[in-house]
Amino acid sequence: MEINKMNYSQFVGLVDERNRPSGGIRTVQIATLNARIDRNSKVLEIGSNTGFTSVNISLLTGAEVVGIDYNGPSVEKAREYANNMGAERVKFLEADATRLPFGDGEFDMVWCSNVTSFIEDKDKAIAEYLRVLKPFGTLILVPIYYHISPPEKIRKAVSNAIGCEVGVWDKQFWLDAFKRNAYKHNVALEKYFDQEFQYLDRSANLKEYTELQLSKIDRNNYSDEEWVKIQEKAKYFYTLFNENNFKYARYSVILLQKRLVEEEAELFISRAVE
Repeated sequence: MEINKMNYSQFVGLVDERNRPSGGIRTVQIATLNARIDRNSKVLEIGSNTGFTSVNISLLTGAEVVGIDYNGPSVEKAREYANNMGAERVKFLEADATRLPFGDGEFDMVWCSNVTSFIEDKDKAIAEYLRVLKPFGTLILVPIYYHISPPEKIRKAVSNAIGCEVGVWDKQFWLDAFKRNAYKHNVALEKYFDQEFQYLDRSANLKEYTELQLSKIDRNNYSDEEWVKIQEKAKYFYTLFNENNFKYARYSVILLQKRLVEEEAELFISRAVE
């Protein structure tokens, strides 16, 4: 593939960048602790990419974890990562999120992070998450969303960069999408944890980070012209995502419990005093 035509997912494969959820290992710790995941839990990660989240869920908790991804090369890299990290209770499968190869109620927790943003048929995917999740099990979301509407040129640039259309979705869009699908399938989702985060401006670190990522590539495999294009592509992607996230986006760690009936609305609500 021509370097200039690569989307971000393809470029990540080129530089062998380890894919992480927003917030990295801290997000994994926050979610697993509050979801009460332990070594008796069976967890499914949707869109496991190169394995960071699945492996670290297991390493932090001892849980049995299955990661699925539709991209075969990513699955192979995830298996290699798990082996190198000694994560014996983790396995990875190539599978489609809209047609999960598992039985009903097979998992205690389903981690879908932000992957639903990249799936065209979101309703079908969410229905599958709910199907394989046990009653009273937990659905773990780490959605990236807009809290300030971005300029249209930024939204279009991000859509082109990741290879799929990104709408100006806010956090409520994602909560409504999941709850609407639960209702359609005669179950309910009760939100019991929601912590919001803002991204920090990493402009001053982009050059150092870019050099670190490119240092993993064998320079001898590319001509001088190709190498210049790779450097330009890296700078473009990291600069774009830093501007998009820092100026306009946020993310949350959200835990939803699958219940058999909908709870009544609460009148008296509160917030933590800082």
